[in-house]
Amino acid sequence: MPALLAVATLAVAGCSANTSKPASAPTPSAPAAASPSAASPSAAPSVSRPLTAEQLVAAALPTEEGPDSYGHPVAVREPRGKDRKSEVSEPACALMLEAAHARRPSRPSPVVAVQTFNWKDDINGGDSTLASYGNSGAVAVFAEVREGLSACRYFESPGPSTTYKGTVTVDPAPQLGDEAVQFEITAPSEMGPHVTQYTVIRTGSVIATFSKLSVGGHDVRAFPPAMIAQQISLLQQAQSRVSLETT
Repeated sequence: MPALLAVATLAVAGCSANTSKPASAPTPSAPAAASPSAASPSAAPSVSRPLTAEQLVAAALPTEEGPDSYGHPVAVREPRGKDRKSEVSEPACALMLEAAHARRPSRPSPVVAVQTFNWKDDINGGDSTLASYGNSGAVAVFAEVREGLSACRYFESPGPSTTYKGTVTVDPAPQLGDEAVQFEITAPSEMGPHVTQYTVIRTGSVIATFSKLSVGGHDVRAFPPAMIAQQISLLQQAQSRVSLETT
């Protein structure tokens, strides 16, 4: 994985970043209103049976998704024991990032799988985090993502060499899954703006988080929407199979 992405991922999420891999602010502008997802959060939640680690890995995107992308093998993230205290300065932002990265307390603990992606002519890779929750854990954790995002606009976090200063902008959410949000975190650097786009989608008992880094502000690239849609479809198919097998 490119070193640049590793540094940016750790700086954005602080102690909330995935440990299974290495993944001053401009004047904050008023965030755009997020588009409603396929299902309104106020509607009755759609919850499916949780996936096992094997089922979650099997539902991940293929490692060679296309001629212009390179997926790395998906890996189950091992629990790290007692979570360290977040170093993100704003509690709302810490809540949002911890929930998006499947670091919030949940009983039972979620099964989490992580995957890294790279694309031709793009040194800045992307990541996905798939978290399968038991009971109604996915609904509760996604509510924390929304709660944090509603108040998080700017935060600071210690980085490897300097303080990370992130400004959060809400983007229109994709019409996928049961509920979804999308936002960007922009931070200054010597190489130009670091822009990390997050797409967080709940489908049944699984929360899928996709992140994509762009640097320099000249060629901001998003995590390919077609790949996100395919991943959500694979998760839905896996949960449907589990439901059929257990009925």
